[in-house]
Amino acid sequence: MRKYLLMAIVCLASCLKGLSQPSPGAVIDSVRLDSLKKILPLLKDKKRVDMLYEIAMRTSYGGYEHREDSVKYYNQRAYDEATKIGYKSGIARGLIILSGRDGIMNRQTTDDATREKNIKKGIALAEEVNDLEVLGWGYYCLANIPAIQKDYKKHIEYDKKAMEHFIRSGHILFAAETANWICDQYLSRGEYEIAYDYSKKAVELSKISGTDICVTWHQFLVQYSIGNMAQLYSAAGDNETALNYTFEAHKFGTDQNTGWKMNGGIAALYCEMKKYDSALLYWSKWKSDVNFSNSAAGHRAWGNAILGRIHLANKQYDKAIKIFKTTTDTLKSLLSPYAAAEYIILTGQTYNELKLYSNALKYAKQGVKLSEAKNRRPIMMQGYQLLSSVYSLLGNKDSAYKYLVKYHEIKDSIQNRQFLLRIYNSKKNAEEERKTSQINLLNKDNQLKQQKLKQEATLKKGLIAGLILLPLLGIFIFRNLTLKRKTALEKQRLLSENKQAELEMQALRAQMNPHFIFNCLSSINRFILKNEGKTASSYLTRFSRLMRMVLMNSQKPLISLDDELQMLEIYLEMERLRFKNSFDYGITFLNAVDSDNIFIPPLLLQPFCENAIWHGLMNKEGQGRLDIELSMQDNILNCIITDNGVGRKKAEEMNSKTAEKEKSMGLKITTERLALLNKEKGLHTFYDIEDVLNEHGEVSGTRVQLKIMYKERVEETV
Repeated sequence: MRKYLLMAIVCLASCLKGLSQPSPGAVIDSVRLDSLKKILPLLKDKKRVDMLYEIAMRTSYGGYEHREDSVKYYNQRAYDEATKIGYKSGIARGLIILSGRDGIMNRQTTDDATREKNIKKGIALAEEVNDLEVLGWGYYCLANIPAIQKDYKKHIEYDKKAMEHFIRSGHILFAAETANWICDQYLSRGEYEIAYDYSKKAVELSKISGTDICVTWHQFLVQYSIGNMAQLYSAAGDNETALNYTFEAHKFGTDQNTGWKMNGGIAALYCEMKKYDSALLYWSKWKSDVNFSNSAAGHRAWGNAILGRIHLANKQYDKAIKIFKTTTDTLKSLLSPYAAAEYIILTGQTYNELKLYSNALKYAKQGVKLSEAKNRRPIMMQGYQLLSSVYSLLGNKDSAYKYLVKYHEIKDSIQNRQFLLRIYNSKKNAEEERKTSQINLLNKDNQLKQQKLKQEATLKKGLIAGLILLPLLGIFIFRNLTLKRKTALEKQRLLSENKQAELEMQALRAQMNPHFIFNCLSSINRFILKNEGKTASSYLTRFSRLMRMVLMNSQKPLISLDDELQMLEIYLEMERLRFKNSFDYGITFLNAVDSDNIFIPPLLLQPFCENAIWHGLMNKEGQGRLDIELSMQDNILNCIITDNGVGRKKAEEMNSKTAEKEKSMGLKITTERLALLNKEKGLHTFYDIEDVLNEHGEVSGTRVQLKIMYKERVEETV
């Protein structure tokens, strides 16, 4: 079902581009199709029949001017003319195509039994004349009859036969397409290690397939197969690698102008990683990319469901339920009830969070029943977990235990398969390395044999050359010893400089921490003086947690970016409490940032956020906003801190001289720390502060841009 939805999306994207500015691939496809139509009147008999089928196929796959009535017209003409001249391959192809696919969406033209009978008759004729391509289409169309799709084993068996025949006939584009659908089948059932094999095969076949039939469809298959790899790694729990594959697919679509952007997939992965600010950012990009008046209903429903997950995570339950129910209704009408199972379970999960257990039980049972019917084990696992939780809360311990057992059984099975997937990948890589090593050893052995044969012939020449080279060797040794001495002295000098830089950094940290602690204690003192006991207690609790992290990290030259962001979030929550929630904040990753393996000095970002709050947002009338955006570019960590405060000039007019001195001290310390950190890379611009202007040219805030040279690995001193 997933393949039909995505095919519709891509065809729609191609058609919409064709109405405005078609992609280069679509234009090429259209030109080829026009040239074939001009050749058609010159052909006769078998060649004419083959050309009619070729035109029908290019019209079917070419999204630029795809018309289903044209596809059926050319296929019917080809079949009628093949029947008149007794052309068996043409008759076989007509029986298969007219019964199996009426255009790219495989629309039904008659009942399933008649379709199956005609397709098998076409397969028998194709076997008589050994037409491998027609056999491939026969098994492809047979696999997509709804009655056969219900039988999983038959469905996947026919798809595999179709792929094999396409490969043998040299039609790699169709083989790549079928490999993708086989991967989808295994992926949806949680059989990840087999899905991985077919996903890799689909990637390889898609990239080497020709574009002579359809450039647009070739580009779609490459992007689709890369997206499948992302799904597999996400299923295996490796969301970072999945995100990298999704960004790769997104870049391919952008570079090739396919019209298929992956912002929705990126948003979904950030949801899985519980980075909801980043998920919302890319969901907004997805929404701006989609023309909602023309886009496929299924695509809109799928994308909006991502927003539903974000609402659920943020405890906005009414909004989440509304979106999940709309998604369910759309998928039921567009595809089938089975396609909506996951969103039905999510609806039940939301009701469970609202403590409306009867509603939660109703939706959980319905979703589990649908997922069990198609053996969608990952969705079944979610449903069993929800049923166990709801029954437990309702006091039905027997049913709760029953579904808890089912949950753990299927979870162990899936996790075991995920483990096998990782092992399987490792074994494959090791096997490839072993084969490469054996080839290298054979090459080395051959080289040794050749050298041995030449050795005797060159012995005399070698002795003469040795006598000539002996004085040169003495000079070389003397020069080498001199260079080693110089290298040792240079190394000692660098060690001394590094030690000095480390001592300077420790001194700066000793200045930075008292400055920060003083500000926090001042805030607590202010709450106490104002008799705000509860607020002071809450603030002190957060402060004690922050102090513990500060003390733990104060002796470390570098800490992970993840720890830095945790301290920063606690600090921002303290400031929000102190200023009575007068401002909001968000921390967003603009691309893939491995925050656990990036190390920077502690409390590096806090002074800039403090400066934005104290001098920008504190003086602002109305609700303030502070955004911290992180991204990677050319091995440099970029951080942009933006506030919608009063701006620098107005802040200088409003702040006292004492406040200005504190501001200068914090920024001066941070500047020196950045200078020491970036010194090795020769960067001269460490941070840049500028005013943010609105559409009227008025100052509406301040933006700080930092460039930080980080380290990927830190060895702690015991």
